[in-house]
Amino acid sequence: MASSLQGDGNAEAYDRAAQRASVLRVNGVVRSLLAKEGSNPLEAWLSSVAVFVTRHRPDIADSLTGVLCAEPDGDDLLDGLSIGEIGVCYEALRAQIDPASRRASGQFFTPDDASRFMAAQSSNFPRGVWMDPCCGIGNLAWHLADAQEDPSEFTRSRLVLMDLDVVAVRSAVALIAANFLAPGDSDGVCRLAGRAVVGDFLTKVDLPMVDFAIANPPYARASAPEGYETADCKDMFAFFIERIAECTKGFIAVTPASYLSAPKFESLRRVLDRDCSGGDIYAFDNVPDTLFRGFKFGSTNSSKTNFVRAAIMVCLPESGEWRVTPIIRWQRGSRQTMFERCSELLLPRRVGPNGEWVKIAPQMLAAWEELGKVSNHLSDLVAKEDTEFRLEVPLTPRYYVSATYMELVRSSKVILNFRTSRDRDLAALVLNSSIPYFWWRALDGGISLPRRVLFSVPIPDHAEPTADLVGRLRDSERENVVVKMNAGRANENVRHPRELVQALNEALMPSGSLRDLDLIYAPDMFSGHHLR
Repeated sequence: MASSLQGDGNAEAYDRAAQRASVLRVNGVVRSLLAKEGSNPLEAWLSSVAVFVTRHRPDIADSLTGVLCAEPDGDDLLDGLSIGEIGVCYEALRAQIDPASRRASGQFFTPDDASRFMAAQSSNFPRGVWMDPCCGIGNLAWHLADAQEDPSEFTRSRLVLMDLDVVAVRSAVALIAANFLAPGDSDGVCRLAGRAVVGDFLTKVDLPMVDFAIANPPYARASAPEGYETADCKDMFAFFIERIAECTKGFIAVTPASYLSAPKFESLRRVLDRDCSGGDIYAFDNVPDTLFRGFKFGSTNSSKTNFVRAAIMVCLPESGEWRVTPIIRWQRGSRQTMFERCSELLLPRRVGPNGEWVKIAPQMLAAWEELGKVSNHLSDLVAKEDTEFRLEVPLTPRYYVSATYMELVRSSKVILNFRTSRDRDLAALVLNSSIPYFWWRALDGGISLPRRVLFSVPIPDHAEPTADLVGRLRDSERENVVVKMNAGRANENVRHPRELVQALNEALMPSGSLRDLDLIYAPDMFSGHHLR
């Protein structure tokens, strides 16, 4: 049975054609379940899970159907699917039944390769009892069991499952037990079922005794139950992480990466520093590839792809320090290499000017430290009143930041005023160099360029504008206007040639710490010579 649940494990399995084929398989399963006569869709789901597990494990079939409270009925719709694809089938079915609830819950099932990466981190933890407090149909817990030296013993003795969804919990018990328990171990099914809890992890009630947790908590705006320090975050994943940090010795979790920098998550960062000894945090971009491969079933958005910028946090017992990667970018063909090598990008945590947990590559540490010592920042140059000396800065960077003397036709921008032409020209040099892009990626890296980051951009000491560089900038912005359509509207920007940007870098930071920025600008950090 193991082969029918294993992920493919090679890069070709994740190309676009394979992804489309997977979606077609998922949609086919969902259509069959919705069309099944004589039962509601969730009953049909449990019967399909019963067909799948009893076909592979006839030796413990009675125990499995007892857990599911369902008998096998019909074809084996789940045959040949990975555990991740089975999870997506259930997500899609739930979305069809109740799209509004699906959107409100903020559930994104973890892809098999990301789950394997997370589960593999458990090898750095001491022996103990593990819990998935929002287990769904058991995708993460399945991979966690698979990563253990003795998956059978782990499943029967050291795994706790919990979720609000009774159908999901029953499915998780059956799928995990069927794949990992020893031949004839019906008692193991009962033991695992006895440690499976249908309930709300966020309520401050007694939980089963556990040592560690693995989780992909829901991502959705919500009000916290009483007693949560992270209530001001107003996001469900923050409440889950606080509760997990409070009641375990360590954990592995995948969440939005926004908690690393956004001011609203200051309380969560404080909780992590207080209740955890440290660990490793991997921050992932959402272009060109994204960690959450798959589709947003139940979404009304025109884009059906999951574009969450995610972070995997590995909170290790007695770690002693936090380490953080830069925002990791990779292309589809490098996905497996990315998982194999991303730990090379970890660096002991630095804290930014507004409490951000900084995301930089080890190769860029010298630039960060040099910029951290400057005396002035953009806020020191900007005037509060309107003046004749102005620049326009687009606020939706992706691969670069720019500032223009001319007016841009676009909706998302900020107009900066300066007291003198010298201040304006100095700001223009800095804002068109690599400094603001590096700064933004380190301190935020989200959809937009927050004003807290923009106004904190360092102005290198002793930097002065020169007529030559200012003239080259003005000429370049006339020649290098780019237009991108967004929601049917044209948005102008300026993308200066790399040679000019490099000249600005060398003039502003002659030490050379910004000479090689391939790791920042590269769409794939794991190809060629970028990662050395």
